[in-house]
Amino acid sequence: MVEPTGAGLTVRLPDPTGSRAVVAGVAAFHDDALPDLPAVRDHVTGLARILTSPAGTGLPAEHCVVVTGDAELSRLGEHVVTAAAEAEDLLLLYYAGHGQLDDHGELHLALPSTDPDRPPCTGLPFAMIREAFAAARARTRVVIVDCRCPAGQLDVAGTYTLTATARDEHPPGHTAFTGDLLTLLTEGDPEGAELLTLGHVHQCLRRVFHRRGLPAPDRSGTRGADTLALTVNHAHRLMPEDVIARYAAHVRAWTRTHGPDHPEVLALRDEHAHAVGESGAPAEAARLYAALAADAARIRGQDHPETTRARDNHAAWAGRARPSTTVVTDRMTVTTVGPCRAGITRATRKDQP
Repeated sequence: MVEPTGAGLTVRLPDPTGSRAVVAGVAAFHDDALPDLPAVRDHVTGLARILTSPAGTGLPAEHCVVVTGDAELSRLGEHVVTAAAEAEDLLLLYYAGHGQLDDHGELHLALPSTDPDRPPCTGLPFAMIREAFAAARARTRVVIVDCRCPAGQLDVAGTYTLTATARDEHPPGHTAFTGDLLTLLTEGDPEGAELLTLGHVHQCLRRVFHRRGLPAPDRSGTRGADTLALTVNHAHRLMPEDVIARYAAHVRAWTRTHGPDHPEVLALRDEHAHAVGESGAPAEAARLYAALAADAARIRGQDHPETTRARDNHAAWAGRARPSTTVVTDRMTVTTVGPCRAGITRATRKDQP
């Protein structure tokens, strides 16, 4: 999805096939000098869900590496290098944890076993992140860090960086930054445009933190990344026909890139059918749910929850349409709305005569 701006720039979502993300967080540390951050677990999961949701960034799951366990975190640098080598459109790194400076003032990202007295030996040098991102051919490079770091430590050439704060008064163990980021990406901003760009996200977070009396999040190296979006704005006040067109376009795009049997394509078809019904076209919604129920039964199985939900939704929308007739078959009940076959409701068996 792209949206022209008045300044000649294009607001857009990343290309899922050409994008890579690494989402890492350290919730527990071996050294008592580094406070545990239990909220990080949910934050990592929440951001990964947005990045891989077709209603969010839409990355394939294999293009978004989630790094949380001790063993995987020890390979964090390797994951970053691999993603940097593969990304062609968006390259994104998210890290939540602690930042540690060595005797030379160099930043190291803390890992579970990091010794605060020896960060060069036990942490991940941020210089390695800079090197990997500088060598990447990705069109847009983004680093999001939720930890306390001195100003300038997270600057990366050619890369957009969004950080919790660049000031030392950031409360220890405080993770409001990611919590508010996830809330914004999930719920949207009624005053925002159709796509939530990085620039708009930063502006919203600054307003929220200012109201709370907290240090404002910092950003640097915009280089046009302000117009890149990570998700649609779920609070944007679209006309019903615009919502329907958006979902239909998503269904077509995901079907084209992932195939018609992909689980996310089925999920998008569900959302599209619901939007059609809510727009005042229950018969069309019933038709869409009929086709979805048939495909879900074939792909996921007759008794899978998604199949059952599609059948239930078909029955609900068919009931809100004009009067229907019901035909009982061997394996399922087929409801017909008007002259066209509208679909399948919950399966019922009937002995053959």
